[in-house]
Amino acid sequence: MTTFKKYMLGSAFALVLLFQFSCKKEFLEIVPKGQKVLKTTNDYEQVLNISNIQTFLPANIYMGDEMAAMEPFFNELPTRMQRLFKYADRIYDAGATPDEFSSASSNEAIYIRRLYVFNKVINNVMDSEGGTEAQKMAVRSEARVLRAICNFMFLSDYSKPYNAVTAATDLGIPDITKSDVNQTNFVRLSQKENYDLMIKDITESIPNLGVLTHRRKISKLTAYVFLARIYFAMNNYTEAKTNLDLAFLEIQKANIPLGLYDYNVVLNPAGGAQSWLPHTGFGYSANKPQVINDTETIFNIDAIKITFSAPDTYVLSEETVNLFDSSDRRLYKSDVYDFNETAIYPRGMRRPLFTFTDDVGPTLPDLYLMRAEARARTNDLAGAVQDVQALRVKRTSAAAAPVPAGIAGNQQALVRFILDERIRELFFSGSRWLDMRRLSQDPIYRDHVKYTHKTFNENGTLAQSYILKPERFALKFGEVVLGTSQGLQENP
Repeated sequence: MTTFKKYMLGSAFALVLLFQFSCKKEFLEIVPKGQKVLKTTNDYEQVLNISNIQTFLPANIYMGDEMAAMEPFFNELPTRMQRLFKYADRIYDAGATPDEFSSASSNEAIYIRRLYVFNKVINNVMDSEGGTEAQKMAVRSEARVLRAICNFMFLSDYSKPYNAVTAATDLGIPDITKSDVNQTNFVRLSQKENYDLMIKDITESIPNLGVLTHRRKISKLTAYVFLARIYFAMNNYTEAKTNLDLAFLEIQKANIPLGLYDYNVVLNPAGGAQSWLPHTGFGYSANKPQVINDTETIFNIDAIKITFSAPDTYVLSEETVNLFDSSDRRLYKSDVYDFNETAIYPRGMRRPLFTFTDDVGPTLPDLYLMRAEARARTNDLAGAVQDVQALRVKRTSAAAAPVPAGIAGNQQALVRFILDERIRELFFSGSRWLDMRRLSQDPIYRDHVKYTHKTFNENGTLAQSYILKPERFALKFGEVVLGTSQGLQENP
């Protein structure tokens, strides 16, 4: 049995169990042998509602160049986390199945299982019972957007960065559009074919989607943001801007609160009842809203990103810390070790807030910064400044918030300022790795990428440096997956 087929079959079984345990009345009766378990439109909608996208220790978290690592803690990490940070050629040993394909990777968090569920809905919901044509189309459209999101994440791990000149021949990922456990052919499509499919899935779905009503339900707003993300990955900022403008129009229609938090209040120790401080237990904020109520969250994607062995390991590099103004509230991250609060990190480095999970889905800050960059790249400098300042005024002092005049009127300087702002806002979320991928193909801004990771000793001396080779923008599938999946071709 192929690896892909194995996890499709496991997904089919898990889908039945998941649905049976989540529904009550409909399944008190015995379903005749050979009859579909999922019958009604409501059945399919419920399956989508309980099939949240999540990621388990996602690779991109550990590969961004905004990070450094501290010895001796780094050497105590799981091998996979070390090798990802080292940009190693081999992440998994010869006999190991990659976490991205392993059934031990947290339920439905792996690519193949998620794609099976989404394809099951896409391919069968129109024949379901009890729903109107509009309801069926809405459910199918949500599943198509989710499939596109999943494929985008899959591509970002296992294919090289998109290049329009070579995309028609560069290898993407297999075409998994069927919920067929007997599928045996896993030949990789070209990147162009993959990107065309993702764009088609989202574009054709948007007319059938509604306004934002829940942070774990696909809406038009979510679809526009992810379509823009795909165009960003393609370095197509004109199309990205079109979709970002449409996304901003959708914000006004949302049925749940959306808005930027003012860090001058919520991350101010003297902020009183509105403050998220002080932190309690492993760096968690006592009063920070749960993600379902977080007004900056557009669509929630949980990332399980860290382990007990890692809180003192990963730090914002010295270069990253130097990007912040002294009044920037985002630099509230600690300069002391989590397990030894009398020890201070060297070189001014600071550790991110220790949380086991984080929300890595689209947010309002990301939306503002994406449109700011798209506007700057399409020569709308005034619009770009307006967007980036709308965020900065909520993050730093009134004096520091404005974009410096010498930067605001210079296109390249402004784009670089916005790229730095993305690091200041989105560090340790995996977003920087996505930026590194697209910028590596940009003839003007490829030098914004630092192609090196460093580890440091506790006294601040350099321990090791690891160089990112172009080939390592794509992970290898490994021997287990290649040996059991017909037609699959390995990355260099």
